[in-house]
Amino acid sequence: MSKYGPSIFSTMTGLALQHGALNLAQGFPDFPTDPKLITCVDLAMKDGYNQYSRPMGAVNLHKQIETLVFNNYGREVNGDEELTVYPGASFAIYLAMQALISAGDEVIIFEPAYECYAPAIEIVGGKVIPLQLESPNFDIDWHEVRKAFSSKTKMIVINNPHNPTAKVWSKEDLDALEELVSGTNCFILSDEVYEFINYTPTGHISIHSRPEMIERSIVVSSFGKSLHVTGWRIGYCIAPQNVTDLMRKVNQFSVFCTNHSIQMGVASYLENHFDPQILNSDYKAKRDFVKAGLKDSNWEVLDCEGTYFMMLDYSSISDLPSIEFTRKLVFEKGIATIPCSPFYSNGYDPKIARICFAKKEETLQKAIDILCKI
Repeated sequence: MSKYGPSIFSTMTGLALQHGALNLAQGFPDFPTDPKLITCVDLAMKDGYNQYSRPMGAVNLHKQIETLVFNNYGREVNGDEELTVYPGASFAIYLAMQALISAGDEVIIFEPAYECYAPAIEIVGGKVIPLQLESPNFDIDWHEVRKAFSSKTKMIVINNPHNPTAKVWSKEDLDALEELVSGTNCFILSDEVYEFINYTPTGHISIHSRPEMIERSIVVSSFGKSLHVTGWRIGYCIAPQNVTDLMRKVNQFSVFCTNHSIQMGVASYLENHFDPQILNSDYKAKRDFVKAGLKDSNWEVLDCEGTYFMMLDYSSISDLPSIEFTRKLVFEKGIATIPCSPFYSNGYDPKIARICFAKKEETLQKAIDILCKI
């Protein structure tokens, strides 16, 4: 791990705090959590759910997740065998690597890639096989994927909708993936933490809705993203029973279980208040607000099909490398963004900055005002 330093997210957020800059870097909302959700968790605490839960997750939350998956994707999940609640989606991804990847195994990832994938693979001795997605469309070259795929390929990691590009996988992409792994021993780790934030006409196409891939797929989701509570660190993973058993073994000797009262509060909220369509509609309005605000700016706003991130091409503004450029924005313009280059392992730098629009309209308007003057 010696080659890994502080994450680009903590670095840019730290700079924003140090210089009093508007923070569009790290992906967290600045608007209040739904008071109904706070009440649900408060009541769970008062009702005594303050000790360990089952390591696999509270019964009530299991029932609500099973219902959520069935209602959205038509998949019937056996919670006792296939579903585990974890303290954050990133931890579920880490456990999947611990359970399945051995020294010498190859894992294909698509870059720009979220920063937790490669370290989780390498810490267990796996070999990362990065495949580059290029701006502005960030399409997958399936010819290159097939070339990289071999008998050593133990896993392919997909992120849909994709952070940081805001790209959404198409049916054709999933068809190509299914064809590639059919009849092999390769697993799919599908990071779907932004599953309910998808602006395409077809909506989110989950691995859950692809029966032929379910038996080889580990699907990771996040209440932190769906309920605007990133600091609560609560996610879940649905995987085949043999994989689930392995992940649970690692889990019981590490964190053991996820915060019990939060699980119970989230279960109550899902049952009585959660509406994915409202969540998606709210974020679509924010995306459109920022897109309209930057229409006449010097930034090129790239397509945003999902997530609450937007990619801004600054190549007509500056020739500086993205890390240097985004640091300069903090120092000189008072706004923090995320450079795209750290999401690549080979030094590729498409001159793009990522912003997070999971913010109040007041914050977004301030950001638009700053960005339009650059």
